[in-house]
Amino acid sequence: MKKILVVDDDKSIRLVLSTALTRSGFLVKTSATTAGLWGLLKTDKFDVMITDVGLPDGDTLDALPKIQDLNPNMKIIVISAKSTLITAVRAEKKGAFYYFPKPFDLDELIGLVNKVFESSVLLNENKLVKSENTESDKPSLYESGPIIGKSKIMQDTFKIIARLIKSNITVLINGEIGTGKKLLAKSIHDLTFSNNKKFIKLNIKNFRNINEEFSNYLNKKNNDTLYINDLKNLEGGTILIDQVCEGTLTEQHELLNFIENFNLYAQESYKESNQTRIIVTSKKELLKLVESGDFREDLYYKLNVMPIFLPPLRKRLEDIPNLINHFINIFNNKNTTKLSIDKLALNFLKSYHWPGNIQELKNLIERLSLSSPNDKITISDVQGQLKNSFEISDNDENVTFENLIDKRVNKIISSINGDFTEMNLYDVFIKTVEKPLIENILNYTRGNQIKASSILGLNRNTLRKKISELGVTVRKVRKNSL
Repeated sequence: MKKILVVDDDKSIRLVLSTALTRSGFLVKTSATTAGLWGLLKTDKFDVMITDVGLPDGDTLDALPKIQDLNPNMKIIVISAKSTLITAVRAEKKGAFYYFPKPFDLDELIGLVNKVFESSVLLNENKLVKSENTESDKPSLYESGPIIGKSKIMQDTFKIIARLIKSNITVLINGEIGTGKKLLAKSIHDLTFSNNKKFIKLNIKNFRNINEEFSNYLNKKNNDTLYINDLKNLEGGTILIDQVCEGTLTEQHELLNFIENFNLYAQESYKESNQTRIIVTSKKELLKLVESGDFREDLYYKLNVMPIFLPPLRKRLEDIPNLINHFINIFNNKNTTKLSIDKLALNFLKSYHWPGNIQELKNLIERLSLSSPNDKITISDVQGQLKNSFEISDNDENVTFENLIDKRVNKIISSINGDFTEMNLYDVFIKTVEKPLIENILNYTRGNQIKASSILGLNRNTLRKKISELGVTVRKVRKNSL
């Protein structure tokens, strides 16, 4: 009977996996600690180990090489709630067979275990190369940085990158403004190469001059030029070409010439095969530009070797809480504050459409960290910063208030993209309408709360409570001014 070892400090996960795997015909043993893990490995042999990363008495990823030495034929599947790019890369580098982020799909995990035994071809195709512990195995600034996300689309991206770092093939990163394309490019560089390798950023408008220098260099006319000097000793480094979509057809031609001549230059310069990676970013879909005649087809296929798509934030709303907490921690450390965010404000931010993506979110949290009067960010604070994004247009005099509200509700629901997890949408909209309603009525009554409560149909004490909860500013007026 095939034997499975399940290692996780969460009792419920051990129970679920043990039950499901036993029903599938496997013999299952479990452990909640690394100490228990070593005890089982020394007394028994297992075909597959499913393990969490962080256990109370150690990190299993650090122990993977030793585990494989002890049981070289055992396939290791890593599951982790630490859903960052560096975690996926570490699992790959340490020799894990596969990586699953938590929460995982149970059927998918069980299916993978079955395939391990069903197909030797799958084993050969997916076997990850075992490597020594390097600097890139260690947590970096990306461990808790913006390259994080528990959403499926981001986890799929992490898996691609984890395999990508073993090669030097050209990468094309697509994504809207503010999605983190340059940050991802730098992450790929840092995870692939050692610290002494160069990361050079170039603009597509530079390549006419570069190609002239190439010609001079290769013809031995002149070796002392700006770009050639910059590109010397780049082997094992990265050339980033940002926003390639903005180049003219002539500039695209120059870039194509550069790519085609680069190997020749590298061989001449390094006296060995080129290991340099070219990474290209674009805020527009290049294939659509090819179809419209605005981008060279031959250049597109030259660049589109390994495409990576960074989704807009509105397509990965489940990642917003982690991103917000990350940015709050950054600005708390910077400003020596203890800022946090309440649940209603967090849910409200999940209803926003984020046209500026992660960069807009970061900017918002920074503003809130400086402007929030208390240690907790409230929905009133958020509404104040995003008021322009939620303003109701009154350009059409024939449009009723109900029509405007209906239009706004539909827009926000569409932006949520079907993810209503813990949204408390009713509370969000009630709070959104309540504050401006009360503020406007108080302005109308010049701060007279008795008149305002009568107009609103609210008990005076209820009105006072809402003024306090919503952070409504009441203008002071003299009694004889009414």
